Amino acid sequence: MSFIFKGFISFVFYFSFLLLLPTSGISSLFAGETVEILGGPEDVNLRLVALLNKLDPDFYADEKTQGFVYRYRNRWKNPYDFNIYVGKVGKTSPDSIIRIESPRRGQERMWKEILEQELLQKAPHESAVPLSEKYHVVSQGLNLISPMASVGYNSWNSPLFSNRDTFVSMGIYLLWDLILAGGAYLYAQENLPKKNIWDNMANVKGAGNVWDSPNAVGVFAALAVSRAVRAFDAWEDTSAHNKTAQFGWSFKF
Repeated sequence: MSFIFKGFISFVFYFSFLLLLPTSGISSLFAGETVEILGGPEDVNLRLVALLNKLDPDFYADEKTQGFVYRYRNRWKNPYDFNIYVGKVGKTSPDSIIRIESPRRGQERMWKEILEQELLQKAPHESAVPLSEKYHVVSQGLNLISPMASVGYNSWNSPLFSNRDTFVSMGIYLLWDLILAGGAYLYAQENLPKKNIWDNMANVKGAGNVWDSPNAVGVFAALAVSRAVRAFDAWEDTSAHNKTAQFGWSFKF
């Protein structure tokens, strides 16, 4: 059993490396989306704030603008996750630039398309389509079966996710289940009640499988951890998607 446990740990570390590679500092050099807009930062800022308030007013201005003129971030109750900056294109240019950053590549692209359609009055791509509503009960129900299934439902035809976002999110939940539930299962199996010499002499039946272990409840507790976390993520994903869908914007997938 120790050989199996070591193999399990090796697989988890190898999978972790592959999973975290796309989100390492190498790819972060290219993160973020930008939109150039005619007009000074003050005027553009007013239009941006009006748009943010229309989508969800639960955001705030951050004084740490990192060289830009304005910066806005979501509060924890806001289902979106963003850093949005407003600044000048250049010292001598009268025009402005908006930069969008988010942990998810999909959200960065989504915000860019929204800003282009709202502030630049740019027509969506010819292959862009409006969004259909998603349902909390479906997302949460799938989460009880598997957090990966819930991620798959929320990412399908949603601008909040890129293909990479979907892969990373599903991989993280798979990894959690492997580490937590898999580890708890192996621990429970290693600690099955052992028969003593008298039980062997009397041919007493021993513990049949891992579920006879007093530690088997730990497997269910471990599975509940990832599902509890995903329950919150699923609420955010569904809420953000539906908030975006109600305005009739179209997105290219």
